[in-house]
Amino acid sequence: MFLTPLVFAEKAYQYVEEVLGKHWYQSENYRLWDMAAGTGHLEFPLPKGALQFCYLSTLEPKDVLHLEKKFPSATVFQYNYLDDDAEVPDALRKDLANPLLKWIILVNPPYATAQEAGLKGTSKEGVAHTKIRKLMHAEGLGEVSRELYIQFLYRIMNEFKHRETLLGLFSPIKYLTSTNYQKFRDNVFHAAFQTGFVFSSENFGGTSKTSHFPVSFILWDIHQKKQIANQELCLDILDNTAQKIGVKTLRPANRNEFLNRWIKRPRGVSIFPPFSSALTVKPDNVDTRNRIAEGFLASLMCPGNELQNQQQTAFLSGPQVSAGALSVTPENFEQAVVVFAARRIPKDTWINHVDQLLRPNRELSPLFIADCAVWSLFDNKNQTVALRNVMYQNKVYHIVNHFFPFAVAEVRSWQISNEQIKSSLCGAKNSFVADYKDMQVSAEAQSVWASARVVYRFYFANLHLLRRNEFKIDTYDAGWYQIRQSLMDANLGADLLAALKERHDLLKEKILPMLCDYRIVS
Repeated sequence: MFLTPLVFAEKAYQYVEEVLGKHWYQSENYRLWDMAAGTGHLEFPLPKGALQFCYLSTLEPKDVLHLEKKFPSATVFQYNYLDDDAEVPDALRKDLANPLLKWIILVNPPYATAQEAGLKGTSKEGVAHTKIRKLMHAEGLGEVSRELYIQFLYRIMNEFKHRETLLGLFSPIKYLTSTNYQKFRDNVFHAAFQTGFVFSSENFGGTSKTSHFPVSFILWDIHQKKQIANQELCLDILDNTAQKIGVKTLRPANRNEFLNRWIKRPRGVSIFPPFSSALTVKPDNVDTRNRIAEGFLASLMCPGNELQNQQQTAFLSGPQVSAGALSVTPENFEQAVVVFAARRIPKDTWINHVDQLLRPNRELSPLFIADCAVWSLFDNKNQTVALRNVMYQNKVYHIVNHFFPFAVAEVRSWQISNEQIKSSLCGAKNSFVADYKDMQVSAEAQSVWASARVVYRFYFANLHLLRRNEFKIDTYDAGWYQIRQSLMDANLGADLLAALKERHDLLKEKILPMLCDYRIVS
């Protein structure tokens, strides 16, 4: 069992006192129920005088014995809140029937999911197959009914919706932000936000050591019926010692406001070799997506809408083999580079790990869009390439790099140390990006272009020193991935690449505040 850290249990009770006052229990008008009490960590901070008004229920008999010893003046009983398979104490039944009493629900329910490990580490067949889940299924609430803490919320909301009740809930915040919980928010969870805080999941045992996420404690007035999407939630950010280090603002949004619904997704009409990475065509994927839209420039890999998916973001020169990508065309190119920048630029931390990216709150400026385009072209996840003689389904494809950044006429004026590459310029036309980049950009973006031009000129002058076959470089319009990797492989141009990265990072620093200003990221 993984327990609520005492330092955060104590902090939670301080927030309860801020809402109700320090002596809330002296009126004898309140009752407190923790229906997932475990070993009672949430109750340790309670004043002794409050315990006589507390009900502590738990699933395990051994925990009942522990609670009875620790809190002798509280009413302790074994109870499965999700299956309702035992009688509750007479006192609790009478109190629930008393319309004059006010309730405090203080609970850190299990976060397990049926057949899926959760924060509390339980993952087994049937873990969430409860009576409450059947009721949720009957209401068409979908996959969220697998989540045990959502099942707790469902019963609490139904059982206490007509009572004056303050709900103090420890939980992940995805029930407030994720698209999978949209119907639950719309149909079930209507409550008024009071106050709360977030802290890192690393404070619990049994969680990932490399991917931390926010755990929240939020106080809700569930007697007030308010749509969550209409509220702005300001949560204190606590460090691992429960000290406040900032404020996180949550803006629960409808899925129609998500950034991945903002970008136009043209219909695929033509078969094209599917890519699993920059240089790898994968013809035998089980779930192959091998169609591109008319006017195809690249594929934008962008599964999910949360910031935690930023490593699953890339431009590829063919359709991505799996779900979660779309065709980039001239019509949605500007949207694509904004989505790419929004997913890649903010640093993924435990604080924003499950934040949703939102559509811009107003029309984007051309300068901002152009800056996003320049930044995207020289990010490491721009994995567009040029390949020749690609065999797919008994047909040969020549894959053009539509994201090559410089005009053909300019490249012809450079020193090119390989005749095959030089000859590929004969009859060549500018790429889409080479023509697009003539629009106005910021000084920071101009600096990136200047640095990139130095790298590209160096690359062409040193082609004879590169392992071109290793990186499938057969034509002038090699992708940024091919150019960068081949130079690094040959230990050439490290200082030039470093200079470009430095200017690229400065452009990132310019774009990030604008992403916040447009409310795309929090």
